[in-house]
Amino acid sequence: MIVQTTLEDVHTFEQPDGYLTHYRIWGAESAADLVVMLHGGMSHSGWQAPLGVRLAELDADVAFAAVDLRGSGLNAVRGHIPNGELAVADIALLLRSLKQSRPNTRIHLAGWCFGAQVATVVAAGLADRDVLASLLMVCPGFFFNDRYSDILDRAIDAALDVVEELGITVEPARPFIQVPMRPVDFTDSAEWLAVIGDDKLKLSHVTVGTIDAWEEIAVKSETDYGQLGELPVRAVFATQDKLVDNDRVRTFLESHPDLETHDLDAGHAVQFEQTEALTRLVAGFVAELKR
Repeated sequence: MIVQTTLEDVHTFEQPDGYLTHYRIWGAESAADLVVMLHGGMSHSGWQAPLGVRLAELDADVAFAAVDLRGSGLNAVRGHIPNGELAVADIALLLRSLKQSRPNTRIHLAGWCFGAQVATVVAAGLADRDVLASLLMVCPGFFFNDRYSDILDRAIDAALDVVEELGITVEPARPFIQVPMRPVDFTDSAEWLAVIGDDKLKLSHVTVGTIDAWEEIAVKSETDYGQLGELPVRAVFATQDKLVDNDRVRTFLESHPDLETHDLDAGHAVQFEQTEALTRLVAGFVAELKR
Protein backbone atom coordinates (compact mmCIF):
# COMPACT_ATOMS: atom_id res chain seq x y z
CA MET A 1 0.00 0.00 0.00
CA ILE A 2 1.38 3.45 -0.97
CA VAL A 3 0.34 6.31 1.31
CA GLN A 4 1.32 9.96 1.02
CA THR A 5 2.38 11.53 4.31
CA THR A 6 1.87 15.11 5.47
CA LEU A 7 5.24 16.07 3.98
CA GLU A 8 4.39 16.77 0.38
CA ASP A 9 7.34 14.97 -1.25
CA VAL A 10 7.58 12.00 1.14
CA HIS A 11 5.53 8.84 0.69
CA THR A 12 5.42 5.51 2.51
CA PHE A 13 4.95 1.96 1.31
CA GLU A 14 3.72 -0.62 3.80
CA GLN A 15 5.66 -3.89 3.59
CA PRO A 16 4.00 -7.27 4.33
CA ASP A 17 5.42 -7.24 7.88
CA GLY A 18 3.95 -3.79 8.55
CA TYR A 19 7.26 -1.96 8.15
CA LEU A 20 6.95 1.43 6.42
CA THR A 21 9.43 2.17 3.65
CA HIS A 22 9.77 5.93 3.10
CA TYR A 23 10.67 7.48 -0.20
CA ARG A 24 10.93 11.01 -1.54
CA ILE A 25 9.57 11.84 -4.96
CA TRP A 26 9.95 14.74 -7.36
CA GLY A 27 8.05 15.34 -10.58
CA ALA A 28 4.59 14.64 -11.92
CA GLU A 29 2.70 11.41 -11.29
CA SER A 30 1.81 11.44 -14.97
CA ALA A 31 5.47 11.41 -16.07
CA ALA A 32 6.25 8.81 -18.71
CA ASP A 33 9.46 7.77 -16.94
CA LEU A 34 10.30 7.30 -13.26
CA VAL A 35 13.88 6.94 -12.00
CA VAL A 36 14.00 5.20 -8.60
CA MET A 37 17.30 5.74 -6.78
CA LEU A 38 18.75 3.67 -3.91
CA HIS A 39 21.32 5.31 -1.62
CA GLY A 40 24.62 4.05 -0.18
CA GLY A 41 25.31 2.42 3.18
CA MET A 42 25.77 5.46 5.43
CA SER A 43 23.47 7.90 3.66
CA HIS A 44 19.75 8.10 2.91
CA SER A 45 17.27 9.29 0.30
CA GLY A 46 17.79 12.95 1.18
CA TRP A 47 21.30 12.84 -0.27
CA GLN A 48 19.74 12.42 -3.71
CA ALA A 49 17.65 15.61 -3.44
CA PRO A 50 19.92 17.72 -5.70
CA LEU A 51 19.50 15.19 -8.48
CA GLY A 52 15.76 14.77 -7.92
CA VAL A 53 15.04 18.48 -7.86
CA ARG A 54 17.09 19.26 -10.96
CA LEU A 55 15.81 16.30 -12.98
CA ALA A 56 12.19 17.31 -12.33
CA GLU A 57 13.05 20.84 -13.46
CA LEU A 58 14.91 19.70 -16.55
CA ASP A 59 12.37 17.27 -17.94
CA ALA A 60 8.69 17.41 -16.95
CA ASP A 61 8.22 13.94 -18.42
CA VAL A 62 10.69 12.32 -15.99
CA ALA A 63 9.94 11.87 -12.29
CA PHE A 64 12.52 10.89 -9.68
CA ALA A 65 12.12 8.91 -6.47
CA ALA A 66 14.78 8.27 -3.81
CA VAL A 67 14.08 5.41 -1.40
CA ASP A 68 15.26 4.89 2.18
CA LEU A 69 16.53 1.35 2.59
CA ARG A 70 15.37 -0.60 5.64
CA GLY A 71 17.05 0.86 8.72
CA SER A 72 18.09 4.10 7.04
CA GLY A 73 16.90 7.69 6.73
CA LEU A 74 13.28 8.23 7.72
CA ASN A 75 12.71 4.51 8.23
CA ALA A 76 12.37 2.90 11.65
CA VAL A 77 15.05 1.05 13.67
CA ARG A 78 17.82 3.07 12.06
CA GLY A 79 21.13 1.28 11.74
CA HIS A 80 19.59 -2.20 11.67
CA ILE A 81 18.84 -4.54 8.77
CA PRO A 82 17.70 -8.00 9.95
CA ASN A 83 18.98 -9.67 6.78
CA GLY A 84 19.87 -8.86 3.19
CA GLU A 85 16.99 -10.80 1.65
CA LEU A 86 14.46 -8.66 3.49
CA ALA A 87 16.14 -5.41 2.42
CA VAL A 88 16.05 -6.52 -1.22
CA ALA A 89 12.44 -7.70 -0.99
CA ASP A 90 11.41 -4.28 0.35
CA ILE A 91 12.57 -2.60 -2.85
CA ALA A 92 11.23 -5.26 -5.20
CA LEU A 93 7.76 -5.04 -3.67
CA LEU A 94 7.79 -1.24 -3.78
CA LEU A 95 8.76 -1.27 -7.46
CA ARG A 96 6.06 -3.76 -8.34
CA SER A 97 3.50 -1.59 -6.54
CA LEU A 98 4.71 1.53 -8.32
CA LYS A 99 4.44 -0.24 -11.66
CA GLN A 100 0.94 -1.43 -10.84
CA SER A 101 -0.17 2.08 -9.88
CA ARG A 102 1.58 3.62 -12.92
CA PRO A 103 1.14 0.95 -15.62
CA ASN A 104 2.12 3.30 -18.46
CA THR A 105 5.25 4.59 -16.72
CA ARG A 106 8.64 3.14 -17.53
CA ILE A 107 10.62 2.56 -14.33
CA HIS A 108 14.40 2.90 -14.28
CA LEU A 109 16.03 1.48 -11.16
CA ALA A 110 19.15 3.34 -10.05
CA GLY A 111 21.70 2.90 -7.30
CA TRP A 112 24.47 5.07 -5.87
CA CYS A 113 27.47 3.40 -4.23
CA PHE A 114 26.24 0.33 -2.27
CA GLY A 115 22.78 1.13 -3.61
CA ALA A 116 24.00 -0.08 -7.01
CA GLN A 117 24.60 -3.53 -5.54
CA VAL A 118 21.15 -3.59 -3.96
CA ALA A 119 19.68 -2.42 -7.27
CA THR A 120 21.49 -5.17 -9.15
CA VAL A 121 20.06 -7.91 -6.93
CA VAL A 122 16.58 -6.38 -7.17
CA ALA A 123 16.81 -6.01 -10.95
CA ALA A 124 17.95 -9.61 -11.39
CA GLY A 125 14.98 -10.79 -9.35
CA LEU A 126 12.58 -8.75 -11.50
CA ALA A 127 14.20 -9.63 -14.82
CA ASP A 128 11.25 -11.69 -16.05
CA ARG A 129 8.46 -9.54 -14.60
CA ASP A 130 8.41 -6.63 -17.08
CA VAL A 131 8.81 -4.06 -14.30
CA LEU A 132 12.08 -2.30 -15.16
CA ALA A 133 13.21 -0.48 -18.30
CA SER A 134 16.86 -0.07 -17.29
CA LEU A 135 19.43 -0.17 -14.49
CA LEU A 136 21.43 2.98 -13.76
CA MET A 137 24.49 3.02 -11.49
CA VAL A 138 26.29 6.01 -10.00
CA CYS A 139 29.69 5.36 -8.40
CA PRO A 140 28.81 1.65 -8.19
CA GLY A 141 30.33 0.18 -5.04
CA PHE A 142 30.91 -3.41 -6.11
CA PHE A 143 34.55 -3.15 -5.05
CA PHE A 144 36.00 -0.59 -2.66
CA ASN A 145 39.63 0.45 -2.70
CA ASP A 146 42.13 -1.16 -0.35
CA ARG A 147 42.21 1.81 2.03
CA TYR A 148 38.50 1.86 2.75
CA SER A 149 38.18 -1.94 2.81
CA ASP A 150 40.92 -2.10 5.43
CA ILE A 151 39.37 0.69 7.53
CA LEU A 152 35.95 -1.00 7.45
CA ASP A 153 37.39 -4.37 8.49
CA ARG A 154 39.30 -2.76 11.37
CA ALA A 155 36.21 -0.90 12.61
CA ILE A 156 34.13 -4.08 12.65
CA ASP A 157 36.84 -6.14 14.32
CA ALA A 158 37.48 -3.47 16.97
CA ALA A 159 33.80 -3.24 17.94
CA LEU A 160 33.39 -7.01 18.12
CA ASP A 161 36.60 -7.37 20.15
CA VAL A 162 35.38 -4.88 22.76
CA VAL A 163 32.07 -6.70 23.10
CA GLU A 164 33.85 -10.03 23.52
CA GLU A 165 36.43 -8.73 26.00
CA LEU A 166 33.80 -7.10 28.20
CA GLY A 167 31.40 -10.02 27.91
CA ILE A 168 28.60 -7.70 26.81
CA THR A 169 25.35 -9.04 25.39
CA VAL A 170 24.21 -6.69 22.66
CA GLU A 171 20.58 -6.64 21.57
CA PRO A 172 20.28 -7.61 17.87
CA ALA A 173 18.70 -4.25 16.91
CA ARG A 174 21.21 -2.10 18.84
CA PRO A 175 23.71 -0.35 16.52
CA PHE A 176 27.19 -0.38 18.07
CA ILE A 177 29.61 -0.81 15.16
CA GLN A 178 30.86 2.57 13.99
CA VAL A 179 30.57 3.33 10.29
CA PRO A 180 34.15 4.44 9.48
CA MET A 181 33.31 7.09 6.91
CA ARG A 182 34.08 10.79 7.11
CA PRO A 183 32.52 13.65 5.14
CA VAL A 184 35.82 14.09 3.25
CA ASP A 185 35.40 10.57 1.87
CA PHE A 186 32.47 11.90 -0.14
CA THR A 187 33.46 15.41 -1.20
CA ASP A 188 36.01 18.20 -0.83
CA SER A 189 33.34 20.89 -1.18
CA ALA A 190 33.16 23.02 1.99
CA GLU A 191 29.44 23.58 1.47
CA TRP A 192 28.63 19.88 1.21
CA LEU A 193 31.07 18.90 3.95
CA ALA A 194 29.00 21.07 6.29
CA VAL A 195 25.76 19.51 5.07
CA ILE A 196 27.04 15.98 5.67
CA GLY A 197 28.47 16.94 9.05
CA ASP A 198 25.15 18.37 10.21
CA ASP A 199 23.04 15.54 8.81
CA LYS A 200 21.11 13.90 11.68
CA LEU A 201 19.78 11.07 9.51
CA LYS A 202 23.08 9.59 8.34
CA LEU A 203 24.14 6.34 9.95
CA SER A 204 26.97 6.61 12.48
CA HIS A 205 26.60 3.10 13.94
CA VAL A 206 25.08 -0.15 12.68
CA THR A 207 24.26 -3.60 14.00
CA VAL A 208 25.94 -6.92 13.33
CA GLY A 209 22.83 -7.80 11.32
CA THR A 210 23.42 -4.80 9.07
CA ILE A 211 27.06 -5.73 8.46
CA ASP A 212 25.99 -9.27 7.60
CA ALA A 213 23.20 -8.00 5.34
CA TRP A 214 25.59 -5.68 3.50
CA GLU A 215 27.98 -8.56 2.92
CA GLU A 216 25.16 -10.88 1.84
CA ILE A 217 23.94 -8.36 -0.74
CA ALA A 218 27.45 -7.53 -1.94
CA VAL A 219 28.28 -11.19 -2.62
CA LYS A 220 24.93 -11.87 -4.29
CA SER A 221 25.21 -8.78 -6.51
CA GLU A 222 28.38 -10.12 -8.12
CA THR A 223 26.56 -13.29 -9.18
CA ASP A 224 23.24 -11.64 -10.01
CA TYR A 225 24.85 -9.09 -12.33
CA GLY A 226 25.10 -11.92 -14.86
CA GLN A 227 21.35 -12.57 -14.52
CA LEU A 228 20.14 -9.20 -15.85
CA GLY A 229 19.41 -10.55 -19.31
CA GLU A 230 19.11 -7.77 -21.90
CA LEU A 231 18.25 -5.01 -19.42
CA PRO A 232 20.19 -1.87 -20.46
CA VAL A 233 22.83 -0.88 -17.90
CA ARG A 234 24.31 2.61 -17.64
CA ALA A 235 27.05 3.52 -15.17
CA VAL A 236 28.64 6.80 -14.08
CA PHE A 237 32.04 6.89 -12.40
CA ALA A 238 33.55 9.74 -10.38
CA THR A 239 37.19 10.22 -11.36
CA GLN A 240 38.12 11.59 -7.90
CA ASP A 241 36.32 8.83 -5.98
CA LYS A 242 38.07 8.08 -2.66
CA LEU A 243 36.07 4.92 -1.91
CA VAL A 244 35.39 2.90 -5.06
CA ASP A 245 37.98 0.96 -7.05
CA ASN A 246 36.82 2.36 -10.40
CA ASP A 247 39.11 0.25 -12.59
CA ARG A 248 38.07 -3.02 -10.97
CA VAL A 249 34.36 -2.15 -11.07
CA ARG A 250 34.53 -1.03 -14.69
CA THR A 251 36.21 -4.28 -15.71
CA PHE A 252 33.57 -6.26 -13.82
CA LEU A 253 30.67 -4.41 -15.48
CA GLU A 254 32.03 -4.92 -19.01
CA SER A 255 30.63 -8.46 -19.15
CA HIS A 256 27.10 -7.09 -19.71
CA PRO A 257 26.02 -6.95 -23.39
CA ASP A 258 24.23 -3.58 -23.16
CA LEU A 259 26.51 -1.37 -21.07
CA GLU A 260 27.53 2.28 -21.38
CA THR A 261 29.84 4.03 -18.93
CA HIS A 262 30.62 7.70 -18.37
CA ASP A 263 33.09 9.59 -16.19
CA LEU A 264 32.53 12.81 -14.27
CA ASP A 265 35.25 14.84 -12.60
CA ALA A 266 33.99 14.67 -9.03
CA GLY A 267 34.34 12.94 -5.70
CA HIS A 268 32.18 10.04 -4.54
CA ALA A 269 29.14 12.27 -3.90
CA VAL A 270 28.93 13.20 -7.56
CA GLN A 271 25.31 14.32 -7.11
CA PHE A 272 26.60 17.11 -4.86
CA GLU A 273 29.59 18.27 -6.90
CA GLN A 274 28.32 17.73 -10.44
CA THR A 275 24.55 18.00 -10.08
CA GLU A 276 23.94 19.50 -13.52
CA ALA A 277 26.22 17.12 -15.39
CA LEU A 278 24.84 14.05 -13.62
CA THR A 279 21.24 15.18 -14.15
CA ARG A 280 21.82 15.62 -17.87
CA LEU A 281 23.45 12.20 -18.11
CA VAL A 282 20.50 10.56 -16.37
CA ALA A 283 18.01 12.47 -18.53
CA GLY A 284 20.03 11.48 -21.59
CA PHE A 285 19.98 7.82 -20.62
CA VAL A 286 16.21 7.88 -20.28
CA ALA A 287 15.73 9.74 -23.56
CA GLU A 288 18.07 7.34 -25.38
CA LEU A 289 16.12 4.32 -24.18
CA LYS A 290 12.88 5.80 -25.55
CA ARG A 291 14.13 5.46 -29.10
